[in-house]
Amino acid sequence: MFNNPFDSFHSTVAEAKEEREQLDRLLTVSTPRERQLVAVIALLLFILAAWLFFGNVGRSLAVDGVLIESGEDLLGANQTVQALIWVENEAAPHFRAGLPAVIELDIADGEADTLDGEIRTISALPSPAEVAAFEAAAPVSVHRVTIAIDSSHDLSPLAGTECKIIIEISEDPPAAIFDPRQS
Repeated sequence: MFNNPFDSFHSTVAEAKEEREQLDRLLTVSTPRERQLVAVIALLLFILAAWLFFGNVGRSLAVDGVLIESGEDLLGANQTVQALIWVENEAAPHFRAGLPAVIELDIADGEADTLDGEIRTISALPSPAEVAAFEAAAPVSVHRVTIAIDSSHDLSPLAGTECKIIIEISEDPPAAIFDPRQS
């Protein structure tokens, strides 16, 4: 812009003005289609930002288990089912009573049946003396879980059936992923 010291001041200013006008023409969003594109991009960015802070993402834990027995809830309103589940040691502290759970059963026909419920009780089963020495190195522990089921299915013939239980641990905003205090 001010490279040649022998040019007149007026010619230097005129060149600078031309460069600014060229730049303005390049940056101008003038057609309706370009304005719509800018508006759509701004709207998408706004929606993404709103979802990051006000949306929620559910975290769940899937564990393998075996159904043991079924019965009635203490209040008689729901059926309960007890299961033995194998939980990784680092995941065990994350679930507790009151969390929603889904039991996925594999039926003999190859079909899957799901039962929605809520965890009522959780208790860790003591390890036999032979296994206790290896407990620190073992990747899983066994827990007995009682789940209240919201359906009227007859669950008594399902004793001994292998299942997968999906426990919803928490619902967090997506922005919580970036929080270093979350584990």
